[in-house]
Amino acid sequence: MADLLLSGMLNLKGTLELAGGLVKANNVEVLVAGQRGAGLSHGKAPAPVPIPPPPGAPSDPGVDVWIFQSFNSTVSAGGKKIVTQGMCAQGNLGTATWPGMVQPSTGNPGVTINNIPINVKGDMGLILPTGAPVPFTEHGQ
Repeated sequence: MADLLLSGMLNLKGTLELAGGLVKANNVEVLVAGQRGAGLSHGKAPAPVPIPPPPGAPSDPGVDVWIFQSFNSTVSAGGKKIVTQGMCAQGNLGTATWPGMVQPSTGNPGVTINNIPINVKGDMGLILPTGAPVPFTEHGQ
């Protein structure tokens, strides 16, 4: 199937299921939420969360980050909720212990869901215990 390209100033409202190949906003793949600590991660943090502090080893030393919750879950792509800010988590596959926040989109200026910009590949998150920025390099579709 061909990709679904959304562009310009577009505001999606209500419950909507988008169908097609990859869904893109301004020719960049939109991020979709997955399961916390399951499957392919959306990105990698620069370092593990150092809790407990050294000399002890971190309790969850993983650097993978998954987006698991969108703040506006009304529009889906391929059965997965499109991300408009939300929650992410860092850690090992199966646990992803450390919480984080998906930041407002900087890569998509015009395509929104209920007036909140859709997050796209290349946007950033922030891991709360360390304040570390995380670039989202995988869309999850």
